[in-house]
Amino acid sequence: MIENFAEKVGHAINYLPPVPVVMDELLKALNNEDVDINTLVRIISKDPSMSMNVLKVVNSAFYRLPYQVSAVDHALRMLGLKEITMICIACGAYKALAPSRSAQTFNLDEFWKHSVATGVIAKRLCKELKIGDKDIIYFLGLLHDVGKVILDRIAHDIYTMVIQTTYDESIPIREAEKRIIGESHDAVGGLIMKKWRLPPVFSHAAQYHHAVQEAPEENRSVVAIVSLANQMARVRFLGFGGDMSGVVFSDTDAFKVLEAASPAINEMDIVKFIWDLEEVDEEVIEMERLLSS
Repeated sequence: MIENFAEKVGHAINYLPPVPVVMDELLKALNNEDVDINTLVRIISKDPSMSMNVLKVVNSAFYRLPYQVSAVDHALRMLGLKEITMICIACGAYKALAPSRSAQTFNLDEFWKHSVATGVIAKRLCKELKIGDKDIIYFLGLLHDVGKVILDRIAHDIYTMVIQTTYDESIPIREAEKRIIGESHDAVGGLIMKKWRLPPVFSHAAQYHHAVQEAPEENRSVVAIVSLANQMARVRFLGFGGDMSGVVFSDTDAFKVLEAASPAINEMDIVKFIWDLEEVDEEVIEMERLLSS
């Protein structure tokens, strides 16, 4: 372990980008049961780039709406308050975590491809098993690995060593992080979700997607969805995962938690489910393009 680096990580969290103002206001508004569309439109409109991003995402192939949406209020009526808020969170998080042009980073294209694939698969699992909130499950998958970006940002050279170790030794990236850094991306991801004051389910998905049984009971099934989607994304799309060791899905903690919550998972043909995901390639490519453009 790099001496004192774990302490450095802890201190660095305090200097990470704050939650984007629009994101903060949207979350507060969403907690108000009486919030209306006009209130959310006013909040989003304060940030022209956010408004543009909302319309760009809503009109993308990801949502396949039957016609073009040209105004934020129309987008809210089409997709709903919660879905639009989640789009703003995703765009705000990407913006807050985007490196400067001169910064060295790991392969962010692979990272976002994996993150988007995890979100897409999580949404499919949510629908199949009737577990979780379909309006936010995609975004939990999208943001589950943000701790990797933070660790890379804090010390790119050291994190490059971590990634190389996962490939050289075929070990999980979390194991390499703990050995070399003394802290893992899931713990750091949970901290940034808390710092951004996102709903607890976001920090739980980030912090426990590699330790599902430790997740708080009220969100354990949702965390299990994200965890299983994460593993499926690595099998189907590879992406930014580190080690390439095989996995028996029915032996995982995520599968066992979901089996208890929804016995329907035993009726799923997991292999067929994964390979049928070829149909969502376009969604993965489209959302990855939107986030990185």
